[in-house]
Amino acid sequence: MATPSSSAQSHHTNRLAHTTSPYLLQHAHNPVDWYPWGAEAIEASRTQNKPIFLSVGYSTCYWCHVMERQSFENEAIAAEMNDKFICIKVDREERPDVDQLYMTAVQILTRQGGWPMSVFLTPALKPFFGGTYFPPDDGHGRPGFPRVLNSISAAYHTKRDQVERSADEIVRMLQKVAEPRQPREPLQVDMTWVESLIERSTAEYEQCYGGFGGAPKFPRQTLLEMLLAYTGMPGATEDAEGIRAQVLYTLDYMAEGGIRDQLGGAFHRYSTDEKWLVPHFEIMLYDNAMLAVVYVEAWRQTKNPNYAKVARAICDFVLREMTGPQGAFYTAFDAEVDAQEGLTYLWTPDEVEGVLAEFPKEEIELFSRVYGLAAGPNFADPHHGTGQPDKNILFLPTPLANIAKPLNLTEEQLDARLEPMRQALYTARRKRKQPLLDTKILTSWNALMIRAFAVAGQALDEPRYTAAAIKAAQFLLDHHSAADGALIRTSRPDVILQSEIGNRQSTIPGFLDDYAFLTRALLALHRATGDAEWRRHALRVAETMNDNFRDRELGGFFFTAADATDLIVRQKSATDSPLPSGNAVAALALIELGAADTARQVLAVFAQSLEDQAEGMSSMVQAALEYLKTNEPFTVATDEQAGDQQGERPPTPDQLARAAVELSVDWESPTELRLQVKVLDTFHLNANRAAQGMIPTTLALIGPRAAPIAATIDYPPGEERRFAFADEPIRVYDGTVTLVARLEQPLPPGATLRAALTYQACTDDACLSATTQAIDVKTR
Repeated sequence: MATPSSSAQSHHTNRLAHTTSPYLLQHAHNPVDWYPWGAEAIEASRTQNKPIFLSVGYSTCYWCHVMERQSFENEAIAAEMNDKFICIKVDREERPDVDQLYMTAVQILTRQGGWPMSVFLTPALKPFFGGTYFPPDDGHGRPGFPRVLNSISAAYHTKRDQVERSADEIVRMLQKVAEPRQPREPLQVDMTWVESLIERSTAEYEQCYGGFGGAPKFPRQTLLEMLLAYTGMPGATEDAEGIRAQVLYTLDYMAEGGIRDQLGGAFHRYSTDEKWLVPHFEIMLYDNAMLAVVYVEAWRQTKNPNYAKVARAICDFVLREMTGPQGAFYTAFDAEVDAQEGLTYLWTPDEVEGVLAEFPKEEIELFSRVYGLAAGPNFADPHHGTGQPDKNILFLPTPLANIAKPLNLTEEQLDARLEPMRQALYTARRKRKQPLLDTKILTSWNALMIRAFAVAGQALDEPRYTAAAIKAAQFLLDHHSAADGALIRTSRPDVILQSEIGNRQSTIPGFLDDYAFLTRALLALHRATGDAEWRRHALRVAETMNDNFRDRELGGFFFTAADATDLIVRQKSATDSPLPSGNAVAALALIELGAADTARQVLAVFAQSLEDQAEGMSSMVQAALEYLKTNEPFTVATDEQAGDQQGERPPTPDQLARAAVELSVDWESPTELRLQVKVLDTFHLNANRAAQGMIPTTLALIGPRAAPIAATIDYPPGEERRFAFADEPIRVYDGTVTLVARLEQPLPPGATLRAALTYQACTDDACLSATTQAIDVKTR
């Protein structure tokens, strides 16, 4: 259950006390005079002639909690904030429109982003300065938050014209990036083109431990689902079989890793390392909803019972720990307890032996070997302690089948022996202090879970999963839908004080994701139950979405409804976030509803975006796949004015990262490939042996049918450089460096090999997001 901040409640209470968001309630007793986003705060900024400080975060965000403890609970810093600014706090999960818009502004300003997001706005809501986490004190060459506050306030009042010009320029850039890029030459949307996008999307495949991209390693559910949608098509090619092998290898490693709660069954948000071992311990509803669908589809294509077991464990966890009494699903579990990362989920061998004391010694030893305890501690708290591992994350260092065979057991028999011990530890763990549970009911996230339960119930022949989907869907239709079909974004059914709160839980309108995801979920329920009423509900939601969000002039859907009045730019996007894109899900739902013409318009308006960055648009690639199953290919014509308009569009952070590096390759021999990496002036890359917390430069070789190529990579050591934010020198690559790949076996002459370099481009004081750039080369 969510609880307020630990600030002294008797001394301070601000306007957030009247909200329902658990994240906002955490800040309700800060000494900061917080406003929620809305007309009252905007009017206060205008009448008091103060700039706005906008802070955006979410309840399970570690660094959001850190900044609260260090700055927002600090009386002196809070006094500066209250004196100089109108301070607005936003829950990004409640207001993704505000989050998306101003995150884009921060990326334009700083070339990076993250949470907590800190943005300074004029009273007209125009951003003019932004960043993420600010420390409370000056140090390591960075200004502390008080210095930032004073500097921004001084600039606003003494250089107002300059601030307004800067804000107007940023708004102009936001308007440019809000509209999808149109093609400069005709694009043919057909299977050949889509398969080329799929091939590009798999370029980041990591052959040692699976997954796509380096550490920190996210599951990338939309990519996994899209790839399985492709491999599940009739008449799968050899290329498709190779891609399926990559996905299954990834799912196996994830299921065995510490990213999966081996006792509870849910998945944590991401892995901090390449091996899927050490997670960031948040548990998000949307992650688990999408992974349940992926594991069900993996089971459907392979009939491997392990995939069904993982899917069932996810569904059972959500039913057990994230479902409210009325059937709707809660949002997330926090990563920390008592300011310590993952404390609830960690064990020592003594703790395990104490809980399992009633089991025979040989059984305890077996459990310790299976779940990695026998190999010693594997977790060191990144923010507390000595930095040396002193606790254990439970994981499977060896597949269960490999342990069962020498014991003359089947995998199922071994698992049955382990189950009572897992259950005993899980029961003991439930008695520990639990991480905060965010009890918001979000329409879009609930829709993802409804779809997951419907898919799992139908595929696994599990009526209780179908019943859970029905109950949650009925809750949304009863409580999140108005008589005219309009949806609300969020509610808190666990909030009892309705006389005080009134209808406040219904004041945030639904966004595109809410409508699109719910339409798709209702269609999944129709397939699972055969009840035509669910399809009629889906059609009604889709019609409202079409009326309120569709761009009838250019195609596609805006993220906000036509009557939204509190944002300076209306955005239209198709990038996954890791949630699937609302436009892509709308297209998928419309295809199933038979509205192929509208779906084609969505695909057409984002076709050039797909051509530019398919790697971040897996759901839209999947929509194109689904469209082409039952419809003819089509051509997207050019926009005659595209060249002039697009020349003014600011580059995205990913485009900047790609532009920072040039690649060239040459064969030294049939088994030795040299990759020359030229790093643009002012940038450097982290060396392969990167400092802790830095993303290393890595090279992967991919051959025909997307199969990984076995090779030894020789990385240069890099140059030692000192930076203000680090106590020790850090090894980096700058200028031109050469990586040497030695293949174990030569490839056939004329075969195409892809060299995929994953790296993070940094300046001396900021880093862009990690990216992967690939170059194809034919063998001799």
